[in-house]
Amino acid sequence: MASSDDEHSYQTLHENTTRAELFPAKQHKEEWWEEAEHEGASLSGYLYELIQEARMYRDSGAPFIQTQDQTVKQLQNKIDDLQTQLEDARQASGGRTHLSIDDLVTRVLDQQYQSLDELTERISASDDVAQHLQRQIEDRLYALAENGQVEYQRGHGWRLKEEN
Repeated sequence: MASSDDEHSYQTLHENTTRAELFPAKQHKEEWWEEAEHEGASLSGYLYELIQEARMYRDSGAPFIQTQDQTVKQLQNKIDDLQTQLEDARQASGGRTHLSIDDLVTRVLDQQYQSLDELTERISASDDVAQHLQRQIEDRLYALAENGQVEYQRGHGWRLKEEN
């Protein structure tokens, strides 16, 4: 049963309405107040609608929005998994990726005569060689970066590190 204070304070509210208290950070309350004003609603009505929307979203089976900490943890786990896979692959191949010249030459040779320059160009343009080279170059760049010899900047790429 509602106390006499509740009955007195909320006499104008519908009989099925009750009080629920919320204790947010001041900053959040200010943000919600501004959003409510922008929507043309009272703070109470605005928060009620947000809660109902969130409940429908949750009940629909949609994934929850993650916090930054959760995202960072997931990304760190993914990095750990990829490092483990990389280490396993290196161990399986003795630490080096082997690319056989014999295999490459026999793949590009066919019934037509080709000059050495043509064969070299076709082998150089193959996906296997490009991927192998890219892996080797990337490994070397990371090793140089660990030694402080090169640096990387997102959107720009790699460069020799400037002398101090």
